[in-house]
Amino acid sequence: MFKRFGSKTDMLQEVPCTIRFLDDVEPLQVNFQKSVSGQWLIDHVCTHLNLVEKDYFGLRYVDEDKQRHWLDPKRPAFRQLKGTKPMVLCFRVKFYPPDPMKVKEEITRYFLFLQLRRDLHHGRLLCYPPDGNLLAAYIIQSELGDYDPEDHKAGYVSDFRLFPTTKQTKEVEQRVEELHKTMGGQVPADAESNFLKKACTIETYGVDPHVVRDRKDTHMYLGATHQGIVTFEGNKRKHFYTWATIQKVSYDGKMFLVQIVNTPGAVQTEDEDTIVINNKRTKFVVGFKCPTTAACRHLWKCAVEQQQFFTLSASSQAPRLKAGGGLFHRASKFRLSGRCQREVLADSDSIRRETPKLFRSASFTSGSRSRPNSVVKKTNTLPHNRSPEPETVKSDGENQDSQDETANSIPLEISGDQLDDTILEEPEVSISTGNAPYDPEQTTVLTADDASDLEAKIRDAEKEREEWRNPGLTNHVNEVPVSASKDEADSPPGVAEEVATLVDSDIPTKTRRGAGCCKILTVSFILSFILLLAVILFVMEATVDNDFLGEVQGRPEVVDFKEHYYSPARNYMVDKVGFLFKT
Repeated sequence: MFKRFGSKTDMLQEVPCTIRFLDDVEPLQVNFQKSVSGQWLIDHVCTHLNLVEKDYFGLRYVDEDKQRHWLDPKRPAFRQLKGTKPMVLCFRVKFYPPDPMKVKEEITRYFLFLQLRRDLHHGRLLCYPPDGNLLAAYIIQSELGDYDPEDHKAGYVSDFRLFPTTKQTKEVEQRVEELHKTMGGQVPADAESNFLKKACTIETYGVDPHVVRDRKDTHMYLGATHQGIVTFEGNKRKHFYTWATIQKVSYDGKMFLVQIVNTPGAVQTEDEDTIVINNKRTKFVVGFKCPTTAACRHLWKCAVEQQQFFTLSASSQAPRLKAGGGLFHRASKFRLSGRCQREVLADSDSIRRETPKLFRSASFTSGSRSRPNSVVKKTNTLPHNRSPEPETVKSDGENQDSQDETANSIPLEISGDQLDDTILEEPEVSISTGNAPYDPEQTTVLTADDASDLEAKIRDAEKEREEWRNPGLTNHVNEVPVSASKDEADSPPGVAEEVATLVDSDIPTKTRRGAGCCKILTVSFILSFILLLAVILFVMEATVDNDFLGEVQGRPEVVDFKEHYYSPARNYMVDKVGFLFKT
């Protein structure tokens, strides 16, 4: 009778997609069936790269609304990518390990190096200028080797895209050249290791920035890392909440909500917004407004996934989370799909295989402002013992499997016109677009002088929450401290497990109790209407031999209602949808 959706033949159809890698060279063309899950696509890409420690990586795509998403391993890949045109995914680092040197295989650390090199270029790895120059010098050392006056003429650093265009000046390039001269003797693996050791100590390490606004309508960037949730305003870090102080992460509409719990005896530090008030455990909510509900949902999923991956001791302990639900829209659900970090580190000890050989790619791009006609030093990120796909560009030294391991650090050369420029680049988000130097010492934190003000906020919590939801007074969320109840104080802060009950600030002036009453009344009205309809159908259609029912059906008003209203409506419905019930 009805067309069968999702038939076996339809699900076996193959769909083409493009995979971009961290070096932006040689995109991979993959055909997959509609029935396969996202994990199949991730495994296929990692197998192509000869990558075993794949839990740190993921595939990211941009939907038709320009919203970024991580490919969910458990859901069918085609359903997630159905509205994406062109169907392009980007291979990226999803979880930045706290200590990159604990990652066992060099090839895994190399892909992490490529991601951080990309973060430095796009302005996400924001740091002091001396630290940035040192990181850039390690990149040059890894790709060119020791400084040689004959080969490396003045201005050779300008061939590399190391920083955002506005920050890579002639003066910066000269400082990088001076540092490169002092790094003699470091082989590419050593230079990359030193790069990783330095990068993981920077505050912006692992920050994937999301655009948000605070209660004062200040434009900010928010990110979730292995340490916690951090926000940046311009060139300075604004807030930093560790996972130990975060009890719950949720969202409601466009509002991203973080519930902070301060334990008794907490000491104010530069890294935490903690403060002791009457030596009692306190709780307050911090909120940030996202551009859209979809962006807020994506931020929530990223935050709870980072929290579970780095804080859980076993993935089997991961709770099922739910947030953002309402009366007329479904809540978002999440559960960690893979392993947690502790399991990944424990299983990495069991890896027993020969060290895979790899090619190292250069930071040079054909759009460099100097030497426009020079040779583009770019190689693929494929391991040395794997060959590229037939559709991809082949390098001159692709089949040189007889080279020794030390020769793998020499970049292979291809001409600039061979690069595939037809694939759209994933939009990158940088933490700061200005030219002001990074100044983390301007981080805003609470101090002991704020205790009296915070106590006043606690006493006026109900008043402030009402103002929070009143768009006539403010359009953005406030930080509203609330006293923790005894039961909540006894519960340890951990992974978020429940949805926040706060109401979106875009709703007209209503208290939480009023909003709850409206929902209850609406549900009651719907149920009452359904019950009344069921009673009418029973009275009009019942043929039960009952005196009371017969008396009701024989009343003049009931007979008149059935003749003038019920029977015409019933006949109309039978004519329209009666064929569905025919055998």
